[in-house]
Amino acid sequence: MTSFSGEIRINAPKEKVWEVIADLGGIQAYHPGVRKSYYTSEQREGVGASRHCDLKPFGSLDERIVSWQDGDSYVIDIYNGEKVPPFKTATGYVSVEQDGTQTIARFAFQYELKLGPLGWLMDRIMVRSRLKSVVPAALRGLKRYVENGESEARRREPQEQAQMV
Repeated sequence: MTSFSGEIRINAPKEKVWEVIADLGGIQAYHPGVRKSYYTSEQREGVGASRHCDLKPFGSLDERIVSWQDGDSYVIDIYNGEKVPPFKTATGYVSVEQDGTQTIARFAFQYELKLGPLGWLMDRIMVRSRLKSVVPAALRGLKRYVENGESEARRREPQEQAQMV
């Protein structure tokens, strides 16, 4: 099993950070690797809430909450993907902790690939190197969004317009 984790200090109260990360359908606002996301369940929070994420530059994931501690943490299971590594299991962990006037946000991601020894080799050769930047990039995006209101979608607009010309 391969795992990555990280944490970041955000100059905002825990409740404000939780409000952002608890909005599962809004992850594209702060995650630079998510082009578009939306709820796939009527339930918006708690165990069973689910979302679909279109990834940048391509691919997609379907995820659902499997553990929820309101205001503190959740665990999300990636149960379906298109044009992504062949995950046997993939799980994300998200938590927030108040520390004085700041909040410590922690993200972790662990996965195992299908295909037995071939999956293990794929992970060592190419998958791991591509995924190791996902957690730190998401945390930096969360910090920018919570502290400055700087959305990843707005950061991408000039790049996408330049590519269209």
